[in-house]
Amino acid sequence: MSILNADVLHIVSNELLYIEGRGTGSSLLNLSIVSRLCRQACLPIIFSEVRWPHKSKTDPDNGLSFLPESLRPHVRHLQLIWHDEWTEPGRLRHGYFDRDGMYIPFGLGVVSSAIVCMPKLNAITMSCPFLPPQSLFEAIGKCASLTSFSLMDTPIDMGLISVYSASLSRDSPLRIGDGPTYPKVADISYFMRDWRRKYRLQAQFRGLREPRACTVFLRQQAPCLTHLDVSGDLCSFAALAAVQWPELRTLVLYGHVPGTQISYAFPVTPPPEASIWDALERMPMLSDLRLLFSRSRGKDFVFLPEDRFPDPTHLKKLASLTNFAISNACKLDGILNYFPSLQKLAILAMVDLPRWPIALYHAEAERVVTDVARSGCPLKHLRIIIEDKLTPPLCHLIATLFPLLEVLEIERCGYHDGKSMSTCQEFVDALLPLSALQSLRLCMQFPEYDEVDEMESWKAVRAQSADLFASALKNIRRVGFEYRKRTGTHRYQDAWLDFTITRYEGKKENGWGTTLRGGCRDQRCVLRQLPELWYAFPEVWTPTRLPF
Repeated sequence: MSILNADVLHIVSNELLYIEGRGTGSSLLNLSIVSRLCRQACLPIIFSEVRWPHKSKTDPDNGLSFLPESLRPHVRHLQLIWHDEWTEPGRLRHGYFDRDGMYIPFGLGVVSSAIVCMPKLNAITMSCPFLPPQSLFEAIGKCASLTSFSLMDTPIDMGLISVYSASLSRDSPLRIGDGPTYPKVADISYFMRDWRRKYRLQAQFRGLREPRACTVFLRQQAPCLTHLDVSGDLCSFAALAAVQWPELRTLVLYGHVPGTQISYAFPVTPPPEASIWDALERMPMLSDLRLLFSRSRGKDFVFLPEDRFPDPTHLKKLASLTNFAISNACKLDGILNYFPSLQKLAILAMVDLPRWPIALYHAEAERVVTDVARSGCPLKHLRIIIEDKLTPPLCHLIATLFPLLEVLEIERCGYHDGKSMSTCQEFVDALLPLSALQSLRLCMQFPEYDEVDEMESWKAVRAQSADLFASALKNIRRVGFEYRKRTGTHRYQDAWLDFTITRYEGKKENGWGTTLRGGCRDQRCVLRQLPELWYAFPEVWTPTRLPF
């Protein structure tokens, strides 16, 4: 063991981490106790991502325990995620209520002092059901290596301006299609916490305080930001248009549609209103725009007016975009034919939890993809969520309009098995024009099987369909099919069963024991089931392993 190269040990450790889904599973921990050399190779990986506080790691005398000083140099991503239940009146822990009834935590001083001793720290994620103290923000602001800063379910005020690096992201409980959501937001108690009730009672005060803090923060960060995720509840188009964004390449707007004016805490003459185009004109390097607004009961967000020809400057900006994601909260008619450079497109159905979204119907989906084709763009990546059952004609239309596609994902919002009116071969034939296709996900319908079937027939029939696609589409490397997954006694959600395809020369028999057809050269295709994947919001292009 002592003669093993340190680089080899590092590769082995990284492979174990990947296999176990970025968790510190037993394999990596066992390797770390083999020898001193293995420990030195494993520790930087095991402690590269740290979450604090832990319910089980408390000291009766000193309260919450933090990471030992010897391990702090290994930390690259620190997650400060406070437990909601600690703020409940009947379960109060590690804090107290002030005279206004707001929760004030103990023990954050040790975090503030530890952060400045983490030289490799480049990402911080915070989810705190209380107003973080300014001393914590000041400590974060001293991290010279920090490149990513995210806030989730966290009240903010002017102390935020002490953070002088990274981007701002604030999550809200959204449902995308009917796919996976964090377990905590699937429980009704998430929406009934005591701190949320108090927080809502201060809505009028927060409506001035939080956007004002966010506006000042963004103004400080604008010259160096390359990626910005921000909720429409925390900013306005006027705030985004008030400064230049010379390096910004990715803009993600989500939550509710931003306002058109800046909010002030005192009476002033209202400034001129600004639109999203005023903000986009200040972003000369922008190439990836994501309008992931939540569908509300009000009017749809109008990105381009239908009653007149678009402004030439607006068309010039659209022509510069290569990636575009849009939700069903935006009016889609007549806008997608103005993206001549588009390479990646995602059309999603989104709504605030606990409601369910309504995706595009069959006729709407056909109209939308036809609009995209009119732009003449070299589209290579298409992800779309539909409401109706998938049909071969829709697949054939997409394959005919976009022959350069390399990634195609068609998801059904609220998938369910049942009797299909089309065979798998019909879907294969419909997609044959996609000769460059490498990754495919379809919501084609499969027969319904008993959930307690020990033979897992529902999985076997999808593997057989994957064989069929692998034999017909010679460049495909991954294929997945949608299914309905039980997540509780009476709860279900959409999920994907994905396979990776490895091709070998030789006997034409794959890993599932099915002979593959066609081709002038013998090939053996081995299917391997992938771990469950999902899109970690606001990511829309690349799925990652499900963390729960």
